[in-house]
Amino acid sequence: LMATAARLYKHPSIRNPIQISVVKFLLIGQDDKGPKVTGNAALTLRNFCAWQKKWNKVSDKHPEYWDTAILFTKQDLCGATTCDTLGMADVGTMCDPKRSCSVIEDDGLPSAFTTAHELGHVFNMPHDNVKACEEVFGRLKTNHMMSPTLIQIDRANPWSACSAAIITDFLDSGHGDCLLDQPTKPIPLPEDLPGMSYSLNQQCELAFGVGSKPCPYMQYCAKLWCTGKARGQIVCQTRHFPWADGTGCGEGRFCLKGACVERHNISKYKVDGGWAKWAPYGQCSRTCGGGVQLAKRECSDPVPANGGSYCEGVRVKYRSCNLEPCPAAVPGKSFREEQCEAFNGYSHSTASVSWVPKYSGVSPRDKCKLICRANGTGYFYVLAPKVVDGTPCSPDSTSVCVQGKCIKAGCDGKLGSKKKFDKCSVCGGDNKSCKKVSGLFTKPMHGYNFVVVIPAGASNIDIRQRGYKGLISDDNYLALKNGQGKYLLNGHFIVSAVERDLMVKGSVLRYSGTSTAVESLQAFKPIQEPLTLEVLSVGKMTPPRVRYSFYLPKENKEDKSSYKKEAKTPTDLNNSVLSLSNRLDSGRPTYKRPSYKWAAAAECDVTQRPADVRLCGEPCPTWEAGPWSPCSKSCGRGFKRRALKCSVPTGRLLPRESC
Repeated sequence: LMATAARLYKHPSIRNPIQISVVKFLLIGQDDKGPKVTGNAALTLRNFCAWQKKWNKVSDKHPEYWDTAILFTKQDLCGATTCDTLGMADVGTMCDPKRSCSVIEDDGLPSAFTTAHELGHVFNMPHDNVKACEEVFGRLKTNHMMSPTLIQIDRANPWSACSAAIITDFLDSGHGDCLLDQPTKPIPLPEDLPGMSYSLNQQCELAFGVGSKPCPYMQYCAKLWCTGKARGQIVCQTRHFPWADGTGCGEGRFCLKGACVERHNISKYKVDGGWAKWAPYGQCSRTCGGGVQLAKRECSDPVPANGGSYCEGVRVKYRSCNLEPCPAAVPGKSFREEQCEAFNGYSHSTASVSWVPKYSGVSPRDKCKLICRANGTGYFYVLAPKVVDGTPCSPDSTSVCVQGKCIKAGCDGKLGSKKKFDKCSVCGGDNKSCKKVSGLFTKPMHGYNFVVVIPAGASNIDIRQRGYKGLISDDNYLALKNGQGKYLLNGHFIVSAVERDLMVKGSVLRYSGTSTAVESLQAFKPIQEPLTLEVLSVGKMTPPRVRYSFYLPKENKEDKSSYKKEAKTPTDLNNSVLSLSNRLDSGRPTYKRPSYKWAAAAECDVTQRPADVRLCGEPCPTWEAGPWSPCSKSCGRGFKRRALKCSVPTGRLLPRESC
């Protein structure tokens, strides 16, 4: 069975060099402590996956460590609705030790095709009739390995174009990297064709049970028809698979791929594949802002044959293109934001949702998926399996996504470039065009405390609030306002416990959430709007320890000279510290600086004295009670209920614990 499955995976139509090796074979008897096997295929799969994980070696360097496990059973497996199920496996679990497994109903030699089919699922291949395949490749024929029903496999082209494309993407994305190590002590697979070892009688008994024999008047090789009993009558039955390759079908002839051929005409020489020439580079993925062009080559010079090796090496190469900046329709908007916004209005539940990129909490292997969050909520979805080639992997990285993988690039946007941003966010700079601004805040009052204004143009922003004595909940929280005074973070006495992204013009601030001992707020790229940092202090009023730093561009000489020149001219009351008198004898104006000194309070006009005390604080929240419900009983002792809401006079609802 495994030898036949291995030959199917050596076929060039799969477009990848895949070699199946068996490292361990275990026979489980009725009395052995094996996995619990029932007719429920899904439950049997779960039981077997858990069982094989316990049996597998911990290190993949061990000679008997396996990358995937297969259970063969004579149990009739049933799906959700019928018992026509021949096997079951999860999709795309090849390098997950807990889920890289499959169960196969042993129906004789044709089970080799079921084995290859279920392994295809583990390699992330869906059935050929799924919408994703049809959208790209059109309606596929039903005679390929990943057809929902295995009938009359096209042995000349067993794998569909969709299966080949999906397994290629799966492997190129690194999901099959656990397969790269070579087995040290594999169990040799038989090289003889299975029909040379199993006669037609044996093939029938393996498929339909002891006593089953080949039906008479059967066409050679095409389909294996065997005898059986139904309602006490002898009948002929088939599983729609051909005679096993190598089964004799006449003098000097045997079956091969469903046809009766002469033995001496079969080529036994393996032909290893070779790379053809590179195709020209394709279209750039972006018209501006840094795109990517791809060039491909095929393993077709020659095509592998008779179990020969598939080509190894790079099949796709890429280069940067259209590096000039895009004219921004909205200043500061990123390319990933535009891709998320393309889905605005699309939602399963509402048409008014708007999407923004999600960066925090995304694993490194998922950075090149289009993961977007419904704005104003914590819900996020993968809206596309890949972002457009050339999209930055993250806001704080110059690497870009190419075919779903994060590839290193320089700050100039070129793939393979070594150029980096300096601390001033200047590409290839020397850190001399900016100055560092830093500070420490430790003395708060109850409520919101001003810390610092971060001007537009600031980059490499790093703000950290260390919990008092290392405590996570010290009742001090970072808060942030934009240039219009609107809270972007932790405003109105409502704080965010989880990490989140703050989208501001030109950059993204990553917030750690309050559930950490060190609360942090960081941005890499320059912001294009001023931000105000505050600290919210409540509860026990433990002293915060807020350190902040950012980099600002230095003023050039022209800016400084023009600023000083303008400062000499009194233009308003704030600058009018000079009085002008015109001396007729000199003919030119003379400037006199007035003198100021402190005076007693009694010398000032009492009616003009400003107030030194003012009211502050928000109105206290109160309970708002709804109407009573009807009584729970028509007589006797019942209950009435009503809804209670905690709110402020403006109508804004607060958590119940705030009242």
